[in-house]
Amino acid sequence: MNPVSSPGKRTAPTMDHNLTGLRRLLAAELPLEAIGPAQRDAVRRALRSGERARLRAVGRAVVAELLRSGRLLRVAVEGAPGQAGGPYALVTGSRQLVDLGPLGVDAPLPPGPPALTPPVGGQGSGLAEVAGLLGAMEYAQDLETADPRATDKGSILAGALRLVARFVPQFDLNLQLPAGESAPDDADRLGALEGSALAAGWQSLRPAGHSVWIPDAADLPAEVRRRHARRRGAEPDCAAAVPLWEPTRQGEGPLPPDEAGLLYLSATGEWGRETPLHLAERLSRFVTRRWQSQRDVNLRIHRDGLTGVFNRAFFDSQFPLELERARRAQGPLTLVIADLDHFKAVNDRYGHPAGDRVLRMLARRLQEELRRIDHVCRVGGEEFALILTDTPAEAAHEVVGRLLDADYTEVVAEDGQRIPLRVTFSAGAVTFPGAGLDPFELYRKADAMLYLSKDLGRDQCHFWDNDGQHLRLVPRSR
Repeated sequence: MNPVSSPGKRTAPTMDHNLTGLRRLLAAELPLEAIGPAQRDAVRRALRSGERARLRAVGRAVVAELLRSGRLLRVAVEGAPGQAGGPYALVTGSRQLVDLGPLGVDAPLPPGPPALTPPVGGQGSGLAEVAGLLGAMEYAQDLETADPRATDKGSILAGALRLVARFVPQFDLNLQLPAGESAPDDADRLGALEGSALAAGWQSLRPAGHSVWIPDAADLPAEVRRRHARRRGAEPDCAAAVPLWEPTRQGEGPLPPDEAGLLYLSATGEWGRETPLHLAERLSRFVTRRWQSQRDVNLRIHRDGLTGVFNRAFFDSQFPLELERARRAQGPLTLVIADLDHFKAVNDRYGHPAGDRVLRMLARRLQEELRRIDHVCRVGGEEFALILTDTPAEAAHEVVGRLLDADYTEVVAEDGQRIPLRVTFSAGAVTFPGAGLDPFELYRKADAMLYLSKDLGRDQCHFWDNDGQHLRLVPRSR
């Protein structure tokens, strides 16, 4: 049997599909790992009931979701009499063909993305079909909201690749980030190129911004070959490698975009050269647009409107993620909770506009003193949370000491005169794993250390110690 794209209407299936076919479809043939726990539970209950109507209704809902998410692909089967455009689907990433006939002719199944077939002669005659498919993808991009929990570059790109991979199941997609950049642990399509590999072979000769056709899979990075073989069951024959462009940030003007990595589209030889290259370039543009879209969404959802740093919603989702990454890497992480001293007095004496300027100044200075991989979050009125990634206790002592010594001065107006107002903050800190393993436990202990700092005179920080010997840091000027 050879799956090809469906050319027209679905003909009515015969009604001799019995209860056994329904049970087999739900129990063994559909990729139920791709649906949510609620739907899987509904499948189990329907199988226990054994009722034909219930099995059929649940099966239709499950197949509709699998088609929507791209895990099933609607196909026609050559050589199946009476089934031209019939109720068949292909499990993407495999050769498993599923007969949807037991669900009935009136199953509310969306059309799903069309299947592609290799162009005749292995050349570019399939580009019209590809262009139509990518037009639909670009439309879907404007409709589907990005995952608001994904904030870092690797997570955003991993999500974009998961999306586009659903629409081109005939190819394998991988993204190679520049050397030194990290990919999320669960991103199975992302990897960073080692410096030694970059200096060898064609990678060292490729001019920045140029696409490359790779006719021999032996010239592909080893990780790209392994991932293709793991998902497809065999190594690729060839691949296209095209640059991925970083989105232009607001206010950057007409500067040329930066290359953010290489997108690999690996394929079998029957696709020829032109189709994979053109498709990869279109996909690269799509991923960049998706990246820009999610960056804009994150800016609106995760940024504090007053200070421009991350907000409480970001902290509540990001801190557990950073903690899990530290746990997997068996590395340290430090959390600091800081609170502006006597902020109510600032508002009462100088007014709320002056208080707002002080908050913006403090947020800006904290960002200036920390690394780009650290996170500054405003979690309350005058309270900030600092997530110091890959930072052990000793290094955190040095960082917090530097923060306490920094100058936090803002010019405010009083009695018609502009005067410099210097403010301080109190803080509490904990370091994973020594202070605890649970996000709530770590936050509670850091908060307790913050209140200890306030009780003992403010303008200082205490680090949690399980034996009660909490380390106290004060500015060197005191």
